[in-house]
Amino acid sequence: MSKTSKSDASSYEAVSYEADTDTAHELLTVLKDCGMEDAYSQYDSISGSHVIYVCHTDYARANDIAVTFHNDLEDAGEDNGEEAAAEVQPVLLYSNSDEKYKDNLSSAYTFLIIGVAGLIALVLYDFGLIPVFNTASKILFNVVAAALFTGFIIAGIMSLRYSRKLKLAIDVDSAMLDKAISYLEANLSKEAIENSYNSSDIPDEMKYYRRTDAIKQCISSEFDDVSEELMNEICDRYYNSLFGQN
Repeated sequence: MSKTSKSDASSYEAVSYEADTDTAHELLTVLKDCGMEDAYSQYDSISGSHVIYVCHTDYARANDIAVTFHNDLEDAGEDNGEEAAAEVQPVLLYSNSDEKYKDNLSSAYTFLIIGVAGLIALVLYDFGLIPVFNTASKILFNVVAAALFTGFIIAGIMSLRYSRKLKLAIDVDSAMLDKAISYLEANLSKEAIENSYNSSDIPDEMKYYRRTDAIKQCISSEFDDVSEELMNEICDRYYNSLFGQN
C-alpha cells in the first residue's frame, strides 16, 4: 500500500514499533486481515524501526490486537516454538490476584502478631517479669518500643482492610466472568463466530484474531463496564471452550 500523504497523516496513529522486518510485516498482515485495510508500515531511519500506522478510529482495536500479537510471540519463544495455550493469560491474571490477596493477608497477620506480642512483652518487661536488661533510659526505651509495636499493629490493620478490598474485587470479577460466559454461550455460538469472517481469505494461524475479535465485540455490546484485563480473560476462556488451545 502506498504511504499516506502528509495531509492525511493526522488521521493516522502509530500503534506499534517493530525492529524486525518480518515481525512488522506479520503484524501488518494481521491488522489487514482484521479489516483494517488502511493500515500501513513505514520505516523510521532515526529509531531504526518499522512503524505500523492505523486510522485513528481503529486505534483502540488495533492496539488490543497488537498487544495480543506480541504476547503470543513471547509465549511462543518461552515454549521453544510450541503454541501457547489460550488460557495462559487468565490463569496468570487470577493466580496473581489470588497470590497478592494471600500474601497481603499473611503480612497483615504477621504485623498484628508481632505488634500485639511486642506490646505484651513490653508490659511484662515494665513489671519486671521479663528481666532482659537494665537501661538508664527506660522511659525512652518504652516510648520507642511502644511506638514501634503500635506501628506494626496499624500496618496490620491497614493490610487487613486492603486484603478485604482485594477479595471483593476478585469476587466481583469472578461473578462478571461467569455472567459474561453464560451470555456468550447463549448468544454467540461457534458457528456464528466462524460466519463473522471469510475463512477462505486468511491463513489458519490468523483465524485466532478474527475469532477473538468477534467474541470481544459481543461482550462489548452487552457489558460496557468490563476492564481490558477482564475482557481478555473472558475472551480467552470462551475461545478455549470452543476451539481448544490456540
